[in-house]
Amino acid sequence: MSAEMAFWRFERGDATATEIEDVAREVLAELREPGSEASAAAETSGLDPATLDDSRAEVTDGEHGAEPILTTIVVGIAVSAGSKVAESLWKDVLWPRIRRRLGARALGAEKTPEKATDREG
Repeated sequence: MSAEMAFWRFERGDATATEIEDVAREVLAELREPGSEASAAAETSGLDPATLDDSRAEVTDGEHGAEPILTTIVVGIAVSAGSKVAESLWKDVLWPRIRRRLGARALGAEKTPEKATDREG
């Protein structure tokens, strides 16, 4: 089964795309260690760490604004188990660890997908 990539776009925070990607990759490597903190977090979220062996993270700078603060950060998580698993992996396992290591402002606010910008609220 090939891996499906799910993406999230954020306003730039205090961390660079490279810093975020480095921590994400460390956490993904830790998932392969039974009894590790990352493995326990995955299990608590209902994920089977064994199904996440082929997971990978890609974090890049998105569109660039006139000012560095306007640059977006794009987080891509690939897992062969599908987008729902990727979402849980990001929100329940990776992001909490990134936030703890790099600070609560490592990423800015999540940007609404373009297709959803016309909704009210």
